[in-house]
Amino acid sequence: MKNAISSAKILESQSKPREQHQSFREQVALKSTQSKPFSSTILESKSGSETQITKNTQNLESTFDKNAELQKVDSSPKAQPSSQNPTPKPYNNFHFQDIFGSFHRFFRPYTYRFRALFVRVYPQGYCYSDDSEIVITKSHKAIISQTSYPTHAFALPRNASKARKILESLKQCKLWARFYYQRLFKLHRVNGSLALLHQATNYYHFLSESIAALEQIRRSGLEPDYYLLAQDMPYQRQMWQILQIPESKILPLSPSRLIQAKSLIVPTLIANFESVEWRDGILLSRTLALPMLLQQFYKNFAKLLPPQESPKKRKIFLTRPSGSNRHLENTKEVESIFSAFGYEIILPDDLSLVEQACMARESSIIASLHGAGLSNAFFMQEGAVVFEIFPQYYHYSCPQFCALLMGCRYFYMVATTTDTSAHPQQESAYVCPHLLQKALQKLETYL
Repeated sequence: MKNAISSAKILESQSKPREQHQSFREQVALKSTQSKPFSSTILESKSGSETQITKNTQNLESTFDKNAELQKVDSSPKAQPSSQNPTPKPYNNFHFQDIFGSFHRFFRPYTYRFRALFVRVYPQGYCYSDDSEIVITKSHKAIISQTSYPTHAFALPRNASKARKILESLKQCKLWARFYYQRLFKLHRVNGSLALLHQATNYYHFLSESIAALEQIRRSGLEPDYYLLAQDMPYQRQMWQILQIPESKILPLSPSRLIQAKSLIVPTLIANFESVEWRDGILLSRTLALPMLLQQFYKNFAKLLPPQESPKKRKIFLTRPSGSNRHLENTKEVESIFSAFGYEIILPDDLSLVEQACMARESSIIASLHGAGLSNAFFMQEGAVVFEIFPQYYHYSCPQFCALLMGCRYFYMVATTTDTSAHPQQESAYVCPHLLQKALQKLETYL
């Protein structure tokens, strides 16, 4: 099978003939067998007859590993941990039961196929320097397929009432009025090519969606003159420095303005959602999968980190900052139990991006309440363990995808939510001390 790089020339431009267009399709399957002990995220590029290698591919091969498939780690059974480095217990969890073997409705195996990923070039295209993800062509047509949100600002809702459609139409009229006003009086022109990425301020969405957009542009072989990048958070600025994107090529998001670029480069944004009911009729969208190209990006990113002096087997529990909208109701009790099992208690917010990446690389296991800190699984070694504690009703799959994508072994437990007055995204959790001790004892057999 042709490797992912061969099908990664994903440039679509009006100046290119149609037969030169290539798409990059990826399939995600969550599965596990007795012969393949990892319950892994398996993503394969389906190139079909569109695998002609272009001249840009040859340049990419020196940067990206040709083999883009997850490697499986063979494990053999073991009884009890000892001081003689016993072989870890094999990991096999096809149905994604929790650490105690119980089933939960938001965890199940499935197959997801990504839509084709394209990097499109819009001559004289318009965009905004904010998170609206609005792209407008030279002929003043909005590209409603270009969004990472469940619905685009210019898309009318389906199966909506007449009153709702009228209301949405009025909102769109306001958006168009804003566009034409700024085009006439406040337009910022860029005399060159401008890359528009997903503008994420959350640590997880930045490491997944923003980086996935950047990686598509890198694989396309295009070299933008400028990037529209978020730099509000320290980890964002640190990432651009590590990737050697000159500050002179970065256009800030603030102040918000309408921009017209000579060539607007737009990657495909991740928009693979399912709508779920968390509790009490509260509906919310959640992501279904992550693209394979993230795996290869972070494998190469690890080579840019400071060299590891000696292999370490750190056990980390990531605590959350005080005042967080999601917290443990018995934080001190939980942290004392983790400490008794030899875990370091670390607040990731106090660490730089490089420090978090090095911490994850040195860890044999990272545990935490559900949150963006578990996105550091992107930096973990293959075969490491990720243990996630969920509130009772909110089970978003982001850390699970990060862990499985990088070949980690993933475990979770569901705690109790005593106060359901808050939105599910802001639920706190009470962790039963006895169950936590039992879970950590089980995890020791996998280390």
